[in-house]
Amino acid sequence: MLKNFKSRIFLFCSSAFRNLQPTTYNLQPSPRSLQPNRGFAMLFSVLISSLLVVIGLSIFNITLKELTISTSGRESQTAFYAANSGMECALYWDLKEKAFATSTTDYTSQQVNAVCNAERVNTSISRGATTVTTASNIPVTDSNGSCFDIIISKTPASQMTTTIESRGKNICGSSGRRVERGLKATIVTNM
Repeated sequence: MLKNFKSRIFLFCSSAFRNLQPTTYNLQPSPRSLQPNRGFAMLFSVLISSLLVVIGLSIFNITLKELTISTSGRESQTAFYAANSGMECALYWDLKEKAFATSTTDYTSQQVNAVCNAERVNTSISRGATTVTTASNIPVTDSNGSCFDIIISKTPASQMTTTIESRGKNICGSSGRRVERGLKATIVTNM
């Protein structure tokens, strides 16, 4: 009985669609409907790709600036540590070992036997009217090749005034980006 029911439904459906006229659809748009939207997809894709290129270049520019700033900070820190090392060395040899001349009369016979960072201190001593100045250039033996210059000035009077200037450089040579930092200490002692 079920078989007979299915075949009746099929016959009813097929006879109902028999009288319908075939419908055709024109898939080609009319020229008048294309005028307002012509090239919109291309314009939109060019605008989006331009926007992405600008954003990418901006991020690259920011990254490049940050890299330059961090490199500059690292080089400045290396120069500061070299200056600090020079200051410590000069303070040790001046206060503990009394290695530098203390008056204008003993600067000619004074031999400086100071050693900093396993390097002998090469000094040049000059004399003013009342001031003895000892200058030295000491390379720091580290992997960066930094160095420092020390200038020690002594002015004897009722009190001995010692001024120590230490200038650290991130690189000693003339090639590369050189950064220099300095420290200055003034010590006043009774004679």
